[in-house]
Amino acid sequence: MVQSKRTPSSNPFGGGNVPFLLLFLICLFWSADPLSSASAGWNFSGQVSGWGGYYKEGGGNAGLRFLPRFTFESPLPEGLEVDGEFILNLRTRTTFSSFAELEDNTHGDLYRSWVRLSGERSEIRLGLQRINFGPARLLRSLQWFDSLDPRDPLEVTEGVWAILARTYFQNNSSLWLWGLYGNADLKGLERFKSDEYRPEYGFRYQFPVARGEMAFTWHNRRLDREYARRHGLPRLTDGTENRWALDGTFDLGPGVWFEAAASHISIDSSDSLWTKYLTVGADYTFNIGSGLHVIGEHFIRSEEEEDFMTSALSLDYTLGILDTFTFIAFFDWQEHELSPSLSWQRTLDDWLLNVTAFYNSSGRETDYSGTGILITISFNF
Repeated sequence: MVQSKRTPSSNPFGGGNVPFLLLFLICLFWSADPLSSASAGWNFSGQVSGWGGYYKEGGGNAGLRFLPRFTFESPLPEGLEVDGEFILNLRTRTTFSSFAELEDNTHGDLYRSWVRLSGERSEIRLGLQRINFGPARLLRSLQWFDSLDPRDPLEVTEGVWAILARTYFQNNSSLWLWGLYGNADLKGLERFKSDEYRPEYGFRYQFPVARGEMAFTWHNRRLDREYARRHGLPRLTDGTENRWALDGTFDLGPGVWFEAAASHISIDSSDSLWTKYLTVGADYTFNIGSGLHVIGEHFIRSEEEEDFMTSALSLDYTLGILDTFTFIAFFDWQEHELSPSLSWQRTLDDWLLNVTAFYNSSGRETDYSGTGILITISFNF
């Protein structure tokens, strides 16, 4: 699979993240003020999950994750509303190559921490948040800010520190504007880290077209020069990257979509690096039993006159109202490697049970790499 999970920051409460956390706490105390003209609605919820996996390459892992979630909302005059979300990611993980060799790791950091001011057609959100867009499901050319894995039933992904403004117009078009700051880790499909002390910014305009909708997206950032020099760009002196993308989704009987993106990195005054991405896909539900849903996508990455291609197929079938079976396969056209997975998932009220068996010839980079089986249980409260 193309995606890889990032290592969490070693100090999530330090550096440029402090202003976001302080703003969140200020809004919490303001909305809790009994003298405030608006009464705040509070809620505490969360998710507890556990997993265990075993891998053919040797050993396995088991772990527990607790995501306590605090939210609030408070109405304001003029039809406005302020709300927020604060989630911690508390987890422990045990890895073993044999039952005599155990290694325990316990981590705790911020998962989400944002406040939002919203009106009838506009909103602005500030803090640690999830930002993702684009119609592709399995092989995403527009995976710019998240690390979602389509095989993960819990959709766990790190967020980004950002300010995001969105406006929705009466003709069903929308405009997104964002700025990112203080994000030191790799995001999405990135090969090179961003300079965490330089702001990133961009926009997305989405608009309706005949039988569907399209969008244009742009993003600008500066690379971490030392990291880039150590990881493939030794002559880097500039490091400005611009990304452009055009995507669309259409209802033509089957649903069809595409994502086309390009990245331009200025290496120095006379040299640059272009990387191009293209995803095309379609889905259709066949009238077999309760409905067999099929998704197919093809992904191409072109860099320095070399193309890398991956195809993906997903089949999911719901049996009754509780059980879903999903088959996902990726095929790497360069290595001629097939990476299939088969999962069974039962959803009952607030409980989820997922069992996934998978095969990959590559080594372990994520919980779904290599060859093995992974069992996930979660409870939402």
